[in-house]
Amino acid sequence: MKKTCLAGLLLAMSSMAAAGEVEHGFYIGGAIGQSSLELEDADSTVDFNGDDTAYKLIAGYRIIDWVAVEASYSNFGKPNDEIFGIETEGDFSALAIEAVGLLPLGSFDLFAKGGIAAWEGTLRAEDIDVSVSEDNVDIKFGFGAQYRIGGLALRAEYEAVLLGFDDDGDDEADGDDWVDMVSLGLTYTF
Repeated sequence: MKKTCLAGLLLAMSSMAAAGEVEHGFYIGGAIGQSSLELEDADSTVDFNGDDTAYKLIAGYRIIDWVAVEASYSNFGKPNDEIFGIETEGDFSALAIEAVGLLPLGSFDLFAKGGIAAWEGTLRAEDIDVSVSEDNVDIKFGFGAQYRIGGLALRAEYEAVLLGFDDDGDDEADGDDWVDMVSLGLTYTF
């Protein structure tokens, strides 16, 4: 009887460990979510604040249980806002590379990441045919959680790029500018 109970306990523990095993190696994926673009003009009270649907494509490599590196392309959609009665639209995207720290908890991972993003963006007022474009390399960070089933992982994530955006054309970054995204996505490790 004791041997049967011990064997059953060992079998249950090994199946629980297998369910929480971490897949190492290359992974790819994508996500869709909601972006928010905030551009603050430090020289006036005129600020841009808009949101839109966004998506990203992901490629990464999980080196060990706790560390991965990840590259991504994010398209933050075309958020819009009205400034002085003029409809204004943003168009921002970014290529990023980040280090990812992971905390495996059985089949779940909590993660935080940080790196750099090469972004480009345009702010345009179509009605008066005015636009300002900018590109730069700035800090990107994020955090989230994922649930793993074998090589497939469902992830929820928040990420932001701090923008050095010159929205009035005076060759100076004007304030606390950033674009962020809350997303739900899938990755597959192979």
